[in-house]
Amino acid sequence: MPVSPSITLRPFQETDTDFFTGLATDERVTRFVGDGLSWAPQLIQDRLRVALQHEPVRQVGAVRWFIAEEASEPVGLVVSTRWEGGVEVGYWVSPEHWGRGVAGAMVDRAVAMVLEVYGQVRLIARVDPANAASARVLIRRGFDLESSQDGLDRYVLVQAQ
Repeated sequence: MPVSPSITLRPFQETDTDFFTGLATDERVTRFVGDGLSWAPQLIQDRLRVALQHEPVRQVGAVRWFIAEEASEPVGLVVSTRWEGGVEVGYWVSPEHWGRGVAGAMVDRAVAMVLEVYGQVRLIARVDPANAASARVLIRRGFDLESSQDGLDRYVLVQAQ
């Protein structure tokens, strides 16, 4: 039986910029994010600025990013954003670590971390319907498909209520 990777999450720091830029410019990673294209330098800078601002977590629009590490090496990114109806979580896994259970371990850690940071909130994840692997990761962790809108499927964690 395969062993689940030992993943930890830590707050995103400015020193993680190069790792994030590598993910954001890798078409394999971004094909299910936004318009499906690699991110332009200005978009990367805009998102980094927001990620490092650390608005109060009770404020709508507050963002927290976390680096997922395995053996002290970055393997992915978890993003969280507070909206009126809860906190949306997302995750990007470095392609070198695909197929090893990293995404599932990241979501497991993200659920705990987001609830710790934001308090008892409704957890939401939006997934491109073509990204079946991501949908499976969420479903296996208690997320249910709630709706489809604007070309994305919206999943909600049932147990977090």
